[in-house]
This record gives sequence, C-alpha cells and structure tokens, in this order.
Amino acid sequence: MPEIPQPVRECGDCTLCCKLLGVESIGKPAAVWCTHCANGGCAIYEARPQECRNFVCGWLQRPVLDERWKPSRCKFVLSLEGIKLRVVVELSRPDAWRKEPFYSYFKNWIRQSAAEGAELVVLIGKRAIVVLPDRDVDVGLCEDDERVVIGRAQTPLGLRFEALKLHKDDPRVQETTDV
Repeated sequence: MPEIPQPVRECGDCTLCCKLLGVESIGKPAAVWCTHCANGGCAIYEARPQECRNFVCGWLQRPVLDERWKPSRCKFVLSLEGIKLRVVVELSRPDAWRKEPFYSYFKNWIRQSAAEGAELVVLIGKRAIVVLPDRDVDVGLCEDDERVVIGRAQTPLGLRFEALKLHKDDPRVQETTDV
C-alpha cells in the first residue's frame, strides 16, 4: 500500500469531504452528509473507517494552493493519487470547478502532465467530465459497474487523447488507465 502523504495544513472548519466523498465501509453515499460529521468535525475520528484515514485532501497537501482552494470556499474537494487528480464537486455548485483561477490551473496541469500519464476527472454526483489537454469530455452518468478510461494514441499530429465510459468487465478497462 502506498504511503499516505502528510498534510501541510489543517482542515480548520472545513468538512466538505464528509459530504462529497462516499465511504463504502459504512454505507455512506457520495453527496450526502456523513452522520458522524458533527460540530465541525468527525464524531468518530479515532475510530473512523480506513477510507477516511487514507484520504488526504489535495488542498491540505499542496501549499501552492491558496485559501481560495479550501474546499469549504471553492465548493469542491481535490483528491490526488499519484498523477490522477479527481475533483469532486458540490452538487449545488456544479460549475465551481470552471471558475477562475481553478479552470486555468486544471487545464495547465493536464497540458503539462498528460503525456506522462496524468489524468483529471471532475465528478459532479455520478456525472463524470474528463479534462483533456485540448478539450473536456462529458461522459455522462457513471454507475457503480462502469469505469471512465482515458486512451492515448500517437498520431501524425501528436499524442491524441480520448475518454469514454465502459462496463467494469470490458477488457479495454484493463488495457487503459482506470479512473
């Protein structure tokens, strides 16, 4: 299991991850408040599920992201696993990730990192939007048995990226990088 990065700052009054992220082990769906989130924190913090222990908010990890990026302010949570970035957006603010300075940052990041295998997926409830260097691809609603995959192909005009939604058992899911 990969080492969990240590945060460089604290959550403070922010608990948006307790709403936006699903926690399978306790049956907590995404986009609803966790029943254990109370008084600005986790009521079962010492006994919290492993999924919660493993999660480190991107804003907590990245000192380069200023206060505008704090989830309670920007209305999305960043989850960075290696070079896969997920942006989980508050349902009541589906366009929050497209505001500035966020959208420019996301586009610059994927343009600089896509050739090395980086992936950027925006999740708004079950809706998934893949941010590619040259465009954004809305793959629609993704059910639990579906996966978003990003394919890469070298063309005469350079590297070309495609995004699509596949059933989890589709062999192409194993051939490409799963998000």
